[in-house]
Amino acid sequence: MKSVVIIGLGLMGGSVAKALKNKNPNIFIEAFDHNESALDLALDVGIIDQKLSNLEQINNLDQNLVDIIIIAVPVIESLQVYDAIKSLFNSNITITDTASAKLLISNYLEDNYSSPANIILSHPMAGSHNTGVGYADEAMFNNKKVLITELNNINEASEQKVSDLWKGLGAEVHKIDAKKHDEIMSYASHLPHVISYAVLSSIMTNPNKNITTFSAGGLKDFVRIGGSDPKMWTDIFLSNKDSIVQAIDAYKDSLDNLKELFNDGDEKALQDFLTSIKEYKNSKF
Repeated sequence: MKSVVIIGLGLMGGSVAKALKNKNPNIFIEAFDHNESALDLALDVGIIDQKLSNLEQINNLDQNLVDIIIIAVPVIESLQVYDAIKSLFNSNITITDTASAKLLISNYLEDNYSSPANIILSHPMAGSHNTGVGYADEAMFNNKKVLITELNNINEASEQKVSDLWKGLGAEVHKIDAKKHDEIMSYASHLPHVISYAVLSSIMTNPNKNITTFSAGGLKDFVRIGGSDPKMWTDIFLSNKDSIVQAIDAYKDSLDNLKELFNDGDEKALQDFLTSIKEYKNSKF
């Protein structure tokens, strides 16, 4: 791989650029971001070689000079990006992404563009509550999982190129369909963030102001992800809202079950329930 274009130079796009440069200093990386200062910083620290002014420049790229385009912007924003670079669909340039919800994107590309064969969606299971290219980490993908989602039409060369990209950055690649991806993410990633935000909200509205004063490390660890980027998580929640709502309903059922055990005051039943949860946790996590 000799030449890459990255659209979106935040934490994820910046980390991809930094990891690629760390692996191959000779790779040529161009990038576009609405935030000019992010591009300037990336240029200054040497993780990109050239900044692009707009998406039209990318849409008019020479198809023989770029190997892969990586779209590293929020899910809903990515739909506008796909519209803007549609002349590259079914071209020699492979297109992938980093979004954490897939069904919305997959359906959009199918309904509007008949699933271009050179687009292979991907989701690196990596990140941080920190935001911005200044926190880019070249080791972010080491020993992490990346989920690859195929559209209805598949270009095997493009699929191999995307797989090689992530494996080259140290990740473990798995294939998964869009619907199952979003169902899994609603529990594996999105619901924990919902719960963290909800716990913080309940503390914030509690009249007892001593909760934060005397909170221990456990609470601080638990609510850490509640400090994540609100703009990004608004996008994620709305992009995968159906699966997330189902996960919230299941979580509410679990809370109701616990509440009932508390109210019953049956020590053995409560301890047995907690023991079964602990055993499941120890066997799976």
